[in-house]
Amino acid sequence: MPPSSRHIVCAAFAFVATLLTAGVARADDPPNSLGTVYAGIQGLAIVGQHEDVAGTQHGVGAGPLFQVRGGGRRVAVGVEGIPVVSVPQGASQHYGQATPKLGIINTDAEYALDPQSHFWFGLGMTVYNQRTPLPNLQQEVSSRLAGLRYVVRYHQDLNLAHFVEVFVGGAPALWGADHYLYTDPTIPPINKDEKASEVDASASFGLRQAKNEWIFGVRLLNFSAHFTATGDAADRNVGVGPFVEWRHLIRQ
Repeated sequence: MPPSSRHIVCAAFAFVATLLTAGVARADDPPNSLGTVYAGIQGLAIVGQHEDVAGTQHGVGAGPLFQVRGGGRRVAVGVEGIPVVSVPQGASQHYGQATPKLGIINTDAEYALDPQSHFWFGLGMTVYNQRTPLPNLQQEVSSRLAGLRYVVRYHQDLNLAHFVEVFVGGAPALWGADHYLYTDPTIPPINKDEKASEVDASASFGLRQAKNEWIFGVRLLNFSAHFTATGDAADRNVGVGPFVEWRHLIRQ
């Protein structure tokens, strides 16, 4: 069943409450940022393609992901979000110059499966917001999809100043609807229920300097959706690209 707006709001409040009350790291915790409180930003560039009924478009997009994480050696919660940014696309004969605007919020609560805080497993929520003008069709398509998210993380300190991280996250069922709004006022808007799935993964190398960490890596994104009424494919977005992330340790 797709989550209602009330359920999403309640989950958001519960998550914020957990973040504010999460146990802080003890003095003997590992020095890495997974066992403390930090705020960070990740600069991500993606090269990929968008597929729908009109064909395939290739493009390049870039944007910042803002992050906050808090917790201790065994339990931590975090939130990651990208504001609504434009993703330039090549012009399409079917759509014209379609420039999607995309926003993403990922939340999760994670538990370390080992005392050394190497392996983490978590649950959370993913929310996608998208708006795309289609000038050749004289319409604008927007959607909001939300669903349960699973995450697996591995962190290994190489020494006091260097570490590696591998991360996999996914939302197997995101529910929502596409809203079609036409510039011609005589054409009524159309809503189409939609179900989607999403997977993202990254591998990175980090440098630690006092209360700051710099992470360099590669991130993969794979998103696909279909209309629930007909089963027809709605769209698919897949891409990969490098990222640079900065974390500032607020409390150790």
